[in-house]
Amino acid sequence: MIDFNRTKQYTLSIRLSTDGFCFAVHDPQADNRFAYQPYAINPQKSLTANLKDALKEVDMLKHIYAKVCVIVADAPYTFIPREYYDRSCEREFYLQNFPQSAGNIEVLSNSVADDLAVVVFGLDHLLHQCITERFPKAEFYVPVTPLANFGLDKSLATTNRYCLVHLRKQCLDMLCFAGGELLFVNTFSSRDTADMQYFLLNTWQTLGLSQLEDTLHIAGQSRHLKALVKQLERFIKTIHFIHPAEEFHTTELARIGEMPFDLQALIACE
Repeated sequence: MIDFNRTKQYTLSIRLSTDGFCFAVHDPQADNRFAYQPYAINPQKSLTANLKDALKEVDMLKHIYAKVCVIVADAPYTFIPREYYDRSCEREFYLQNFPQSAGNIEVLSNSVADDLAVVVFGLDHLLHQCITERFPKAEFYVPVTPLANFGLDKSLATTNRYCLVHLRKQCLDMLCFAGGELLFVNTFSSRDTADMQYFLLNTWQTLGLSQLEDTLHIAGQSRHLKALVKQLERFIKTIHFIHPAEEFHTTELARIGEMPFDLQALIACE
């Protein structure tokens, strides 16, 4: 149970997506102090307009927190190996990959996977301003940031290559690891099972992953999940579905089945 009179000791985690928002509050010192609230958005409004509404309507957003983390699910991103990263060129790195985004954007970054790489991403300026006016010290992420940290930890426990696929509405995030190294990261737009199967198997083949020895781990939620796994089992021997209740069994967040997996991983990997 969360005591909202003590929020200066707690962490607020926010996930913003065109599918809807969700908010979570937890006490880093006590697993059983946890609160979660999904928030339906108006698809006719921008993310910024919806967030302004939420800031007025959702009580847990009206407090002061020790830490605020924000995942912006649909933000474009690019990965840069640490040895090639130069903070002074961050915006140039981003615009080289997304030249159409040269307008009113804020370019931000996270170190990921034990500082092996940096993910650089862009947020709409008004959305960024809306958040930082309310939470000046907010830390921003894209879904692949916590996924990379989660997958790297898991890959260190196996001698085989570890491939993590995170299913979201109309897209999938795919990350591959080997021997404590991040081999591949990408997010694919996917309308149906055939799209998902094509992108996943094509990447599997391109990376030279073994159908018999390397492992595929699937997280997230999708109405295509059962059909996708049925097709993939024809080509990949070892497929595991990640159950948050098993991965995060010591924390309250594992009991909230509808919470997006990237948000669960962000909270668990803090």
